[in-house]
Amino acid sequence: MDELGETFAFLLDDQGRARPLPLDALPEWKPSDGHLWLNLPPDLPDLPRALEQLLHLSPEARDSLLAEVNRVRIDVIGGDQLVLLMLHPDVVHVDAPQRTLRILGTVDRSVTVAAADQPAIADLRRRLASGRGPQASELFITFAGTALAESALRLADLDDRLSELEARFEERRDEDANAERLRRLRRILVEQRRFVSLCRDAVVRVGLLDVDWLHAQRDQLKDHAARAGSIVKELDALVERARILREDEKARQDAKSQRILYLLTIISGVFLPLSFITGLLGVNLGGMPGTQWNGAFFLLVLVLIVIAVVEWRALLRREVV
Repeated sequence: MDELGETFAFLLDDQGRARPLPLDALPEWKPSDGHLWLNLPPDLPDLPRALEQLLHLSPEARDSLLAEVNRVRIDVIGGDQLVLLMLHPDVVHVDAPQRTLRILGTVDRSVTVAAADQPAIADLRRRLASGRGPQASELFITFAGTALAESALRLADLDDRLSELEARFEERRDEDANAERLRRLRRILVEQRRFVSLCRDAVVRVGLLDVDWLHAQRDQLKDHAARAGSIVKELDALVERARILREDEKARQDAKSQRILYLLTIISGVFLPLSFITGLLGVNLGGMPGTQWNGAFFLLVLVLIVIAVVEWRALLRREVV
């Protein structure tokens, strides 16, 4: 089965450990051998055929496992097969298949379709290798918990990035670059908040499903839902901080633009009478005064300077500038 690439399989026990299962032995696997965890890479050629050959999944289960997903999706197949699809928000528009976690769980086996280096998969393999993995019956819930744990870790990083931006805005340096960073961070926060909120709703929904092998995990599902709710509240606080920072930045930009426009208005107001006078004296008609006197030009310049100074001082007295 070399064509299966990064495909791997484990048999889990109830002590947090697992042992590898050769792919050639999959056809002989029986539920009495232990809980089976099979992972298939998303870029595997002819993935539906591989699912059929290795696990004999029904067409309905295969279609549900490989269906399109918008952040989070849950399906129940045949009353005892639960399908959970999760798409990480950071890559909604970039290489999404590599970060889509697809899980099919039953009482005796779990099938995942995800890259081997995806955080949820890699973390679970490390825990199983050290003997600190979940019990076989808790494997399905563990993936949801791992996704929430990753979001909680990212929460601290997002908080640090926002605090750094707040400090940079306070110092008023690189304002244009900071504005772009803030826009990107706000998009990430909104996507992360939506993802965790959907995860919370999915966990709550799973807890309400009438699936026999999930009944014993109701308490864990409630804990995950409460944890997701706490993360959502913290993300709401970060989104609000980002919104306030954006409003402050926009207010500063508006004030800066108003000052520039006001200064241009003042300059126009000062030079408008001067332009009128020079335009009037520039007409090419007979009878213009000073055409026969050499000092007329210097007198005109002096008069214009006096008018400009008088206008400027009048604006100052009115506290216009």
